[in-house]
Amino acid sequence: MPITPLTSSLRRSLFGAAAAIALASPLAAAPGVAVLKSAPWSPGDTVREGAGEFEVLVCAAQLRRDHALAGVVGIGNRHGLFLQGAERALQHLALSGMPIVKLTTGGDLASDPTGLFIGAHGLRSEEARAVLARCLERYGAPPAAANPASPTSGELAAIRKHLRPFHDAFVLAGAPALASR
Repeated sequence: MPITPLTSSLRRSLFGAAAAIALASPLAAAPGVAVLKSAPWSPGDTVREGAGEFEVLVCAAQLRRDHALAGVVGIGNRHGLFLQGAERALQHLALSGMPIVKLTTGGDLASDPTGLFIGAHGLRSEEARAVLARCLERYGAPPAAANPASPTSGELAAIRKHLRPFHDAFVLAGAPALASR
């Protein structure tokens, strides 16, 4: 049976159907934001540390598979920190173009000297998720370092600059509402 070339109308129909499927795919959907909780703190527990790192990386892979824009809200233990392995994984994601918001279960949120994480002071996890999704829609994903294990000073500066409006949005969202007359 000979193969016949596609007619232009059939090609247009197929292209239209493919475009409709692409628009309905998860990558065309709203940004994906996952909420991750740190494993309970236990000093020197290497199994728990490795599991935390694995959980962060698997979550990020699933987000990136399903969404064009993705971010993570991390609820850490003491001062919003995660176990060392998970903390390394979150930093790797931040340097790979994924914004990371940090919350704490109680107490003060630790300062971030790197400027790679966004603090969600005074917000609940669902509020932080909504603010991060809006920021991703409005500002897009931050740039990624070519080598997240060894970012250049220029790459770090570009990531921090891109995250400034994210920080501002979280400060506004966490500010107490003023009563109006």
